[in-house]
Amino acid sequence: MKFKSLKYVSMCLLFAGVCSCSESFLNQEPENVIPESEIYNDPQLVLSVLSNLYGKVNWGQNNGDYGSYNQLDEANTCYGSPWIIFTEYDRNSWRVRDYGFVRSVNLFLQGIRGSQNIPESDKMAFEAEARFLRAWYYFCSARSLGGMPIVEDNVYTYDPNVPIETYQLPRSTESEIYDYIIDECTQIASYLSDEPTVNAARANKWAALMLKARAAVYAASIANYGNSKTPDLKTDGGEVGIPADKAKGYYELALTTAQQIINESPYKLQISDPNNLGLSFYQAICQKSDNKEVIWALDRSVEDKVTTNFTSWCMPFSMKDGVQGNALGALLNLVEAFENRDGSDPEIKTTDESGNYVFYDSADQPFLNKDARLWGTVIYPSATYRDEPVVLQAGLLMNEGGTWSKKISNLGETLEDGTLITALDGPMATAGEKFNKTGFLVRKFLDETQNAGSETRNSDMWFPRFRFAEALLIAAEASFELGNKSDAAKYINEVRKRGGIKELTAETITFDHIVNEYRVEFAFEDHRWWDLKRWRLAHEVWDNEIGGKNSQMYALFPYRVYAPGDKNDGKWVFEKVDSYMAPNPRNFTMKCYYGSIDDGWISNNPKLVKNPYQ
Repeated sequence: MKFKSLKYVSMCLLFAGVCSCSESFLNQEPENVIPESEIYNDPQLVLSVLSNLYGKVNWGQNNGDYGSYNQLDEANTCYGSPWIIFTEYDRNSWRVRDYGFVRSVNLFLQGIRGSQNIPESDKMAFEAEARFLRAWYYFCSARSLGGMPIVEDNVYTYDPNVPIETYQLPRSTESEIYDYIIDECTQIASYLSDEPTVNAARANKWAALMLKARAAVYAASIANYGNSKTPDLKTDGGEVGIPADKAKGYYELALTTAQQIINESPYKLQISDPNNLGLSFYQAICQKSDNKEVIWALDRSVEDKVTTNFTSWCMPFSMKDGVQGNALGALLNLVEAFENRDGSDPEIKTTDESGNYVFYDSADQPFLNKDARLWGTVIYPSATYRDEPVVLQAGLLMNEGGTWSKKISNLGETLEDGTLITALDGPMATAGEKFNKTGFLVRKFLDETQNAGSETRNSDMWFPRFRFAEALLIAAEASFELGNKSDAAKYINEVRKRGGIKELTAETITFDHIVNEYRVEFAFEDHRWWDLKRWRLAHEVWDNEIGGKNSQMYALFPYRVYAPGDKNDGKWVFEKVDSYMAPNPRNFTMKCYYGSIDDGWISNNPKLVKNPYQ
């Protein structure tokens, strides 16, 4: 079966009332609208139902909702005043429980298996895609809740003559749910195409193996670090917690699967221009045409009116296509996570040992020595967007009688001689809209296409779920945990070379390098929350320490020096400040490692047991 691009909206319109995008469609018998024999014997109708399933797997952070990035240590929203005052994290952030979706998949499987007119190879490929989406659901559920009931292929229809207990399944153990995901991916991989799909919109063999590798490394790290760092995070029946002796086997499986992707797949670490690594990184993630890196993505299409307003809201307001802009500001915490290319301290120096300002020749000078991936991730002062420099200037630093003082103004105001005081885009630490409040904007997922930020068009920017770089980092992590630091350095260096930063060796690589590499490589790609949880680091990083290096969120405000006759006139200084939009430190408590099992769920199914700290 040849893979075609999914046309979500057009299919939903074509079969309006038959396969609408409503959540309820596949929860009813298909023959209620069109006879099942017609749906599952017509490849186009089957494809429309499958398309509907793809449209529902939209869990976790993604660039369809810029506000979802407000919670972590990557970015803050910049509209209004602090509307979320964190006292502690919500344990149910991005929690996933949707057995209606599982039922929809299982109804699809029943229908396709009973088809009489579709060739067997096509039936197996359709089935494999649906099972992949179901495995993805179970993975998203497991990482938020631990072990949950595994329905397998069953479609339960209530019969009052059947004991209710028949429909009430107990939770699986945490290891069993990961084993189920791994087994499903193993079985379906051979039935899926081994060629890239159009815009990576549909799962292929390599997407299945990526899910297998990720599930294995998640299970391995939970077994490894859960027992040593958070021993109380377990239930008596194993619904939460994986035995430590399983870690090695999971790491080995993660490694061999990642190596298969690295060595056999048609994907690669994309570097389109070795002389412009920052742009190469941006293009590897954000450019669909001729993309060699993205394996599976949430795709969008302007033609089909399936779009995102991320660019509209988050692009520089000074360059706006519509009426919005500057809704999301990257945090200094993330910027300083990017290493310097010469291996020096990555912290942005604002003052010297004596407390005097450090003067920079240009607004972008502090960032030019950094990992090139920073450019592809964040817009820092004077970095370009659509080939135009973005002016981020909080104000002027003026020398008055030998004393330095800051001058700020309304956005876009100037001195009498025309010198800009505070830029139109800010940053500014005050309530209001359409100006930046952190000193940085988010570049990743900003569409550079003209009018992609207009409210009438919006953007068809995709959201990658699996990239080739992750296979390399899984191989690096698993090799490191298995004691092979030489291979760990080899794999991680492949990823690091795209940033132009120093190579690591078997003698220098540490676990902290692996943690940080995931952070900078996959910023804004729905990794950070889950990675810190599986490594049992979240409570240590987001530890509620006021003024803490990691838990407090920081902004960096640039000031241009205005001191005619002074040697530093025209230079730049920076001030590190607490993020206006996140005044309280991040506070991740032990209960946040797993979402809650709601009382309503237990009322319907008394076989469910609660998670720790409920």
